[in-house]
Amino acid sequence: MLVVDQGRVEMKNLVKNIFIVGLITGSFVFGLSTGHYKHFPFGVIYEIKNGYEFKIMSPTYYGRTYNINGLSFREIEITDNTGIYLTYGQSNSVNSGELGYKVKNNVYQFILGNTFDYRDPSLGGTSSGGSVWGMVGDKLIENGFHDKVIFSNTGWGGRNIEQLKEGEFFDFLMFNYITLIQKYGRVDGILFHQGEGNNSPEGVRNYYNDFSEFISNLKERGVEIPVYLSRVSLCGKNPINENLTDIQNKLIREIDIVREGPNTDLLSLESDRLNDYCHFSLQGNDKFSDMWVELLTVRK
Repeated sequence: MLVVDQGRVEMKNLVKNIFIVGLITGSFVFGLSTGHYKHFPFGVIYEIKNGYEFKIMSPTYYGRTYNINGLSFREIEITDNTGIYLTYGQSNSVNSGELGYKVKNNVYQFILGNTFDYRDPSLGGTSSGGSVWGMVGDKLIENGFHDKVIFSNTGWGGRNIEQLKEGEFFDFLMFNYITLIQKYGRVDGILFHQGEGNNSPEGVRNYYNDFSEFISNLKERGVEIPVYLSRVSLCGKNPINENLTDIQNKLIREIDIVREGPNTDLLSLESDRLNDYCHFSLQGNDKFSDMWVELLTVRK
């Protein structure tokens, strides 16, 4: 009987050990595959209290860039002179430009509560090309305006303002705003570049109201930081639409937290654009970044 009982104990321990090893191995494999295949939902609740309370679920991360291979987690000590920015909009706010630029200074990217060195394709955006933000960060530092710059990129290619003013895209913007506040205590502004997706009679007709609603949705959640609004309509076969850029200028004049962003309709040379005549070449992003730096360094 003793032999039988001892055998049962040994069998039970063996099964337990196999289960534990399997669980550890499975968790490890799942963790590795999460970064590669982007299937983890990141359904974590974050809360912040700053005279108000937020509870928000991180949207599912399908379709966004999250390739951290070769990137290291960074713990950044910020100063009063560090720039911390959210970026938002459609494809020219994310990874749809020409690849090839490498940052030279202390420029970082932030996503899901973690900070990394900046590298294109930037984390959090869509597509697999280059963005303007590395150049912007370098030039802000080289001009002495910031000692470090942290970007959190939250745009999505091909979206119009009606899609960006609320819902899953807006939620991802808010999620990264909240986690930036938790990590660094402030966000200095939202750099907004969008308009190509509204270059149509219907898109122009609703643009003022939809963008105003976007601002209202921010304010309802306690976000009253500057929003730098680009003037933009040109993309591919859609020519410059002055009706749209006039509305964007009106928004800048009439809404208190909306500030002047670049006018990229001025970047109309073929050499400023890729073959699609919509997204920016390295030369175009160089000019685009100069516009951002000029406007961000005007202290208001």
